[in-house]
Amino acid sequence: MNRRSVLQTLGAGVAVAGSGCLGGGGEVIVSVQQDVTVEPGNAWMETEIPDLSESGGAIEYIVRAEQAFDVYFFSDESDFEQYNAYIKGDDPDSTPPGNSDFSQAAVPAEGSELYEATTDNGGNRQSVESTGPYYFAVDHSSYRMENRVEEFDDSLQAFVDLKVIRKRSLI
Repeated sequence: MNRRSVLQTLGAGVAVAGSGCLGGGGEVIVSVQQDVTVEPGNAWMETEIPDLSESGGAIEYIVRAEQAFDVYFFSDESDFEQYNAYIKGDDPDSTPPGNSDFSQAAVPAEGSELYEATTDNGGNRQSVESTGPYYFAVDHSSYRMENRVEEFDDSLQAFVDLKVIRKRSLI
C-alpha cells in the first residue's frame, strides 16, 4: 500500500468515526479533509477561518504524515503576518509560536509509523477562547527552528482533517 493510500485510509476512518460527533451542537463553518503536499520551507494554510468570539465555537483537527512537521494556529493577525513573512522568505522581526492551545509539533502516533498532530484527546473538539481572525498552518519549514527542514528535503505529504464549529444560537 503506498503512502497516499495509507494516509487516505486513515483520514477516511477518522471521518467516519467523527461523523456523529456534532451531538454537542454547532454549525460546521470550515471543513477540510484532504491530502496536501508541502514543499520544504513552506506551509499549507487555511486562512478563511471566521472569528468565533461572539458566538463561541471550537476547532478539531488531526494531521498525519510519514515525517515530522509542525502545526501552527494563529489567533493574532500580527503574529500570523510575522509567520507568513518567514514562509515567504523574509526575515520577520519575531517568530511567534502561535496559540499555545493548538500549535504543536507532530509526534509519532502510537502503534503507527506516522507522525500526528491533533487537538486534545485524539482530535476531539476543543473550545477556541481567543478572538479571531484565525489562521491554521501545516508547517514544513525551519520556522522557530523546532523542526529543521532543508531545501533539498522531501516534500511533506500529509492528510489534513480540520473542522471549525460555531455554536448554535439557542434562539
